[in-house]
Amino acid sequence: MTFKNFTNAQIGAYKLHELNIQAEWERARWLSCVIINPHLKRPISPKKVTTFPWEKNSSASNKHNINKIIKESEYQDKLKTLKNKSNA
Repeated sequence: MTFKNFTNAQIGAYKLHELNIQAEWERARWLSCVIINPHLKRPISPKKVTTFPWEKNSSASNKHNINKIIKESEYQDKLKTLKNKSNA
């Protein structure tokens, strides 16, 4: 396993752990709404109970993430072309 492979595996494991924690919090929020709604005159949505930090500015962060992925992809393409030219 190369260092890059190890780093990618480590980052992937961290993201998976983070997604599992987020799913648990969202499940708890949904459950609280299910418990509270029968006692309210007007039902509320889970996002009105609480908004998590990862939900704030999600559109701006998604746009930033997409741009970052595009730049990294372009960089990898340039590296491949440079390697191909040097090997030829």
